[in-house]
Amino acid sequence: MAAAIAAVEQGCSVMLVDESAREGGQIYRQPWEGLSVPGVGTMQEKSRKASLLARFAAIRDRIDHRSKTTAHSLFPGPELQIADEFGSERVEAGAVILATGVSERAIPIPGWTLPGVMYAGAMQALFKSTGATIAKRVLIAGVGALPIVVGAQLADNGVNVVAVLLLHPLRKMAADPIGLFQGRHIVLEGLQYRRSLRAKGVPILEGWAPKRIHGEGRVRSVTVAKVCSGGNFVAGRERSFEVDAVGLNFGFTANSELARMAGADCRHDPLVGGWVPVRDHSGMTSVPGIFVAGDGAELRGALVAEAEGYIVGALAAATVAKRTAPDLTLLRRELERNKRFQLAFRRTLRLPEGVWKWADDDTVVCRCEGVTLGRLNRAIGDGHLTLDAIKRNTRCAMGWCGGRTCLQAVAGYIGKPEGEEGLKPMRARPVARPVKLGALANLRDSK
Repeated sequence: MAAAIAAVEQGCSVMLVDESAREGGQIYRQPWEGLSVPGVGTMQEKSRKASLLARFAAIRDRIDHRSKTTAHSLFPGPELQIADEFGSERVEAGAVILATGVSERAIPIPGWTLPGVMYAGAMQALFKSTGATIAKRVLIAGVGALPIVVGAQLADNGVNVVAVLLLHPLRKMAADPIGLFQGRHIVLEGLQYRRSLRAKGVPILEGWAPKRIHGEGRVRSVTVAKVCSGGNFVAGRERSFEVDAVGLNFGFTANSELARMAGADCRHDPLVGGWVPVRDHSGMTSVPGIFVAGDGAELRGALVAEAEGYIVGALAAATVAKRTAPDLTLLRRELERNKRFQLAFRRTLRLPEGVWKWADDDTVVCRCEGVTLGRLNRAIGDGHLTLDAIKRNTRCAMGWCGGRTCLQAVAGYIGKPEGEEGLKPMRARPVARPVKLGALANLRDSK
């Protein structure tokens, strides 16, 4: 939204392609049309949401807004290919700004594929969109602040959150006091969520993680264990919780498929989203005319994504129009301040090496194709040490999600072979997102 607003304000013709029915993304997600859903979030977050949505409403009539539309392929030119429920189009543009965000990730553990286990952010999205909650008794586990946020939002709306597990204590951020100070207003919002959980008696177990999820046909209970600094479970330090659902979030994977499909150079950093595009100061990738903004470029949170959206939108518009870019000094200051805080926050996101020992040979790693860790380890032992080789040998990442669920885990199990060849991204091929064959066949006039 921010990039579209900035580009329109620079006088450009803008098409906004959005998979959702309503604008807002994950953080500022709106309910489905016609549904009355309780608002979630702190007062500060609600204020930021209202401000951005109001700015977007002011320019909505000046853009070609394609809701419920998927951008599935991108090629140099740039040429973007999109599809909705009924048909598809090729769009040629002076510039394409990718604000594709991230997908959640989990660490495979025994039982994580049972019905009732889902991503914590998906639980949040379900409630924001429909007001529905997945179960009565829920355990949330992961890294960073999202488990605290989701746990508090669910508990505030009547869900029995039996516990919130954090692999790292959030106080790790205090090791970077300057960065912490730059994001003090966000820290205060986080403390509000934490106090809300404490007031409801929800245990917050820091340095704990789920060890095994139990159930026949669906999740029934979870065994959790204390985790040492290296990520290994501590013998004799276990607890059990009866639950109806489990929410997991152990970081995020950048949705960089479109940028990689177009040939953009990428770098690999699991801490900021895995394979992220290399960009210049304007947000442009190594492919002329293709820009990336927000978490899809590097995991840094909603405030960075919004500020960067305005900046990249304005600079992309200036590039297309061949005019001098506007003064972005204030936005860049805001961007740098929030980025500085994110450096402190990342201390809570690191995954120690021991997490790759949580699964056993029977644990499914690739959910789409049913590939177990035992099968994956046999392929690695046979010398298949690149992601493309693993894909050809085991079918990992050949399924519905295109590897968004499993590839970061596969990279973790491969480790870093000599030359780090295993860390090269898998080839990104059309179509990057699921679309109907009928829509692809019904190719409308290009724009």
